Amino acid sequence: MIEAVGLSKSYDTGPSRVDALCGVSFRIERGEYVAIMGPSGSGKSTLMNLIGLLDSPTAGTYRLDGQSVEDFSDDRLAELRCRRIGFVFQSFHLLPRFSAAKNVELPLAYMGLPRGERRARAVAALASVELGARVDHRPNELSGGERQRVAIARSLVNRPDLLLADEPTGNLDSRSGEEICRLFGRLNRELGVTVVLVTHDRGVAEHTRRILHIRDGALVRDEPLGAPPEGTVVVLPPPPPAPPPLPAGGCVT
Repeated sequence: MIEAVGLSKSYDTGPSRVDALCGVSFRIERGEYVAIMGPSGSGKSTLMNLIGLLDSPTAGTYRLDGQSVEDFSDDRLAELRCRRIGFVFQSFHLLPRFSAAKNVELPLAYMGLPRGERRARAVAALASVELGARVDHRPNELSGGERQRVAIARSLVNRPDLLLADEPTGNLDSRSGEEICRLFGRLNRELGVTVVLVTHDRGVAEHTRRILHIRDGALVRDEPLGAPPEGTVVVLPPPPPAPPPLPAGGCVT
């Protein structure tokens, strides 16, 4: 589904240049549940922006379902983001005066769907994240974990093939974070949606079935994991040893 070949991203910052990603290559097949893990400043969020078509690479090739996206028009990229990709962020980005259902309906309104169909699909999406009884509650009437579930329902309402989550547990307590990680796993199994989760937290990443380790803008390790049994609480292990430093001339974040 996703193929990255030599992806690089650089930013000009006046007299100098920052290389956020350097020649990253990998494949993610349809239906996988993958974590992109690295410390702050490693380039993991930059990589997620490229995967989500929110930014374009400086060099390299990104293929989505076998199609290279570099030459797509802005309108085509916007259509793909709207119809094929769901986004979940650390901050929930919910409109405070809208109910849960109204927040979930927003992507459908941009697509021009009739009001009745929007409501029905929003209610179904909220039910899929176990919020069927909270559809008419506003964000200030929901817990942090429930707000993130609303955000996940909103990302699913267009029935995307790919779900991208950037630090989705960062604003949650540990119990709510565990619940959100298990929810992603259930949605991956039951709906078949491909889930790519960006995190700095090993305990969060271990809920997935594969970890792509990013450090200093480079992919330093591709680690397969066994799927944890349903309901398992993953205990955070001691941090792994740091990889060896990059040779002179390597990426600078």
